[in-house]
Amino acid sequence: MKKVYIYKLFERFWHWSQALIIGGLGLTGFEIHGSYNLLGFQTAVSLHSILAWAFLVLIVFAIFWHITSGEWRQYVPTTKLLKEQFMYYIGGIFRNAPHPTNKTVYNKFNPLQRMIYLGLKILVIPIMVLSGFIYLYFHYPKFGIEFDSLQTIAYIHTFGAYILLAFIVAHVYLTTVTGVNTFSSIKAMIFGWEEMEDEEIKVVVEEEMEVALKIIKSKLHAGETRSNILDTALEEVEGKLGVMRETFFRDAISNSSAGYFCISKEGYYKEVNEAWLSLYKYDSRDEIIGKHYRLSRSEEDFRELEQTVAHVLQGETMSHGEVKRICKDGAEGFHTLTLSPVYIDNEINCFEGFIIDTTAKHLAEREMLKKKIRIAERQKKNDE
Repeated sequence: MKKVYIYKLFERFWHWSQALIIGGLGLTGFEIHGSYNLLGFQTAVSLHSILAWAFLVLIVFAIFWHITSGEWRQYVPTTKLLKEQFMYYIGGIFRNAPHPTNKTVYNKFNPLQRMIYLGLKILVIPIMVLSGFIYLYFHYPKFGIEFDSLQTIAYIHTFGAYILLAFIVAHVYLTTVTGVNTFSSIKAMIFGWEEMEDEEIKVVVEEEMEVALKIIKSKLHAGETRSNILDTALEEVEGKLGVMRETFFRDAISNSSAGYFCISKEGYYKEVNEAWLSLYKYDSRDEIIGKHYRLSRSEEDFRELEQTVAHVLQGETMSHGEVKRICKDGAEGFHTLTLSPVYIDNEINCFEGFIIDTTAKHLAEREMLKKKIRIAERQKKNDE
């Protein structure tokens, strides 16, 4: 069990401030509505108004933070794994089924959460704020809002309150049943550190590595001179994730499907990590160190890769896309490939790179294509 730093300080402050304010608004609002008598009507009205203004101020700061930090992207809706997530909530969660999505710094919400949170932000909360202020300033002595009746506004405001109440109940329930333990998700939102299983953290590290490598690549294209792309990416990721481990952070890469290699200018392997060995099905580094990288490529793929390597040895960082590898036992696999030059004394001494296995995805796409072809052929025969 390890911990990853997922929630930033302002994010936690905003979450709990919002929870307290909405809770206070609900408590005073339902008393104003006549559901019970706790603080007294006049006190409830005064406190409700103060909390409403506090909530509006918090919304302004939250919008500013989401825009400037780029966190608004967390709420962009997606249909990817939406069905799987829904089935997990209505059934899988009660059978201890694996969660269909993984939480990372760049992807904190699953597809259903994205849609629900976006709906709250652009529909429910704006309607609550607008209807609340209409209610507050109805017949105000100066610049008042004039309506024949507040009945419709009251219905809308109360209906919105029930929606928020239902959301809070569901949110708290799911928070306690979807975490590693009952209170792990609540603790994560208090302290920022999310507890994760080893398999989950591998996914997190791989995603963060890909993002870090893209950032480094853009910096290189902008003219910055950088070497040791893996170490630099690791520093970027470690600084962002702050992964708490009993061993070195590099182990998170070594134990995941993210493979690392370093090759001399002449094309001979100088270094590989355990993940690389696993992907290529070698037992030890001694079997590959000193061998030429053409060993793991077909003749056609080698010629294509040679062109990319030539660009890298001229100082470019290249994303070669998906490539086919030939493993030690002759089996084939597929992975994405990123290459970068390594500078020593301001000269390119070798090049290194980072690979992530895509074999399962490639095979699934190939099977899907075969299925489409069979369906097309069957349809053609039926038409004839």
